[in-house]
Amino acid sequence: MSEAFDPFNVSDADDLFTATVAPTSAPVSPVKTRVPSFNIKPQYVAQDRAPPIVVLPKMDVKLKLHEEVTSKAVPGMGEDGTVELFVEGKVMAQAESSISKIPPFSLQITSPPSSECDIVYQNFCKVQTERKIQVSKQRSIKCKVDIPQPKAECEVLRYSMTAETKNMPLLVQSKASLKGNVCRVGIQIRSNLSNQGDINDLSISVPIPNTMQESTVKITRGADTGSWDECKRLVTWKIGTLPHGQSVLVSVEAEISHTMAQLVADDDISSTKFNEKIQCPVLIRCSSLSDTLTDFALSASPWMEDPSTLSLQQGQSYRLLHRVPTRK
Repeated sequence: MSEAFDPFNVSDADDLFTATVAPTSAPVSPVKTRVPSFNIKPQYVAQDRAPPIVVLPKMDVKLKLHEEVTSKAVPGMGEDGTVELFVEGKVMAQAESSISKIPPFSLQITSPPSSECDIVYQNFCKVQTERKIQVSKQRSIKCKVDIPQPKAECEVLRYSMTAETKNMPLLVQSKASLKGNVCRVGIQIRSNLSNQGDINDLSISVPIPNTMQESTVKITRGADTGSWDECKRLVTWKIGTLPHGQSVLVSVEAEISHTMAQLVADDDISSTKFNEKIQCPVLIRCSSLSDTLTDFALSASPWMEDPSTLSLQQGQSYRLLHRVPTRK
């Protein structure tokens, strides 16, 4: 009986695969190949966990700086010369936070030297550091502010100072002249181009001395905004708003008294004494919601020990009473 047809000798294999190559010129030994099991387990590489994301509380801070200022032009310093200032200022703060408790914040203050500026702090405003700026000779003060009530506007500090400046928000020119027996007083006011905004609530007052006859007072310029109070012997122009960079001109005239007219006619009085007797000082009142008159400056940042995302809004304003002597 003939052998079974098995050209690759499969019957002799158990767990091995046997392959026989047909002989050509010389016999070749069979090649045995192990079948892979593919039983490979996946390996995982340990990875470090990402740090947790810290969400800082959001904080909105509003700072308002307001100054009440009285000033007077220094005689003999020229039309745009030195002006003496006396300032009473205060800083108000308001804070809101995304959490129930308002985090403290750092308040940085730049002020004139302590000899010129006296600062009084509230209990929740604690001074941390104070140093002198060598170049400008100003003070740099860092405070920790812990607002006691959310959303409520509260006073942080007050300050008072005396200073001199040549950069007034108003440029004032006033002149008095005598023509015959009539004295004429003219005042021109211009809003300084360096101002941030308009001048508000502008009024001009000129007291009429006894050396001028009240019954002859006449407003020659600005009659639509001017009025004459005979009881107070006061001429007042209520201008209102003076736009940035604009100017206004007003004037008044009156006859000098009979006694003064006789002295002028007899030339029995010196020009200096005459100028003193007909002197009409100019009183100017105004306010602004965009400027201040001093170098007192503020900034705020998060407190390092209680970090937050701080958003800052600042406002500044002043109210001014300015006195200018009338020049002849």
